[in-house]
Amino acid sequence: MTIMEALQWAAQQFKTCPAFVCESPLLEAETLLSEVLQKPKALLIAHMEQELTQKQWEQFETWVMRRSLYEPIAYLVGTKEFYGRSFVVHPSVLIPRPATETLIDRALVSTKNLHPDHALIIDIGTGSGAIAISMVLESGIPAIATDISNEALGIAKKNAARLEREKKIHFLEGDLLDPLLPLLKSMMEKRKQQPASEHLKSVLICANLPYLTQTQWEHVQQDIKNYEPQIALTAGVDGLDLYWKLFGQLKKYRRLFPSELTILCEIDPQQSHQMTALISRHFPLCHIQITKDLEGHDRIVETKL
Repeated sequence: MTIMEALQWAAQQFKTCPAFVCESPLLEAETLLSEVLQKPKALLIAHMEQELTQKQWEQFETWVMRRSLYEPIAYLVGTKEFYGRSFVVHPSVLIPRPATETLIDRALVSTKNLHPDHALIIDIGTGSGAIAISMVLESGIPAIATDISNEALGIAKKNAARLEREKKIHFLEGDLLDPLLPLLKSMMEKRKQQPASEHLKSVLICANLPYLTQTQWEHVQQDIKNYEPQIALTAGVDGLDLYWKLFGQLKKYRRLFPSELTILCEIDPQQSHQMTALISRHFPLCHIQITKDLEGHDRIVETKL
């Protein structure tokens, strides 16, 4: 079977599958075949008469059938592009979204004048490790990444081994700030004994925590609801349960952090007012800024404490 015939077959499968709704059947087919052949889509078009091997055809056929059941392409191929890099993904971790790249953009603005020896990035709920790894590679600042899921941390460590060779990321398992507390207390004690020139001066916390409401979860697309981990997506009636808990922890343990503390949180666009009120309740005097994503939606809440 040629590339052209394979694409035509797959597009027809997507069009005629009663349970699969797809806006661009041919584009879906091209994406999958490009991954099977490990060639850019442009080369597929330029070599439409090339014959597939039996192994290539079987792989493509399997992926098309699985995709027709709404399995995300990122899980089929095992990787997802984020901030110019390819990250390993697995059903145990959320697939990185383009909107989250806005968080990286804001984080880089916040850290551009910081010296790596006196700054630290903390990624809460790291999942695939996309945020922590991207920030370390872009800024040079070391990071600590936490997650409640041991399986997710396994994926994050695999990505770090592939992409971040200087080993500037330390991974911890636990809920929100809990696994960090012993380390933060130890660092505070060390600061008392160190000259000021050696102190940690600034911490940036990045948190892309679950923020979908239960109602939103009931209406999400099938490729999300049937395959991505709900634990990484939903957080109570208003979607903000984990942010309430995080800022409660930050208030309780604020003394463990240096004076310069910035928190970047990703939210649903409809939560900006609720999130502002939540943060202000814990830190009435803090400075809060909302940043929109590339589609013009409120996406990142930046808090300076």
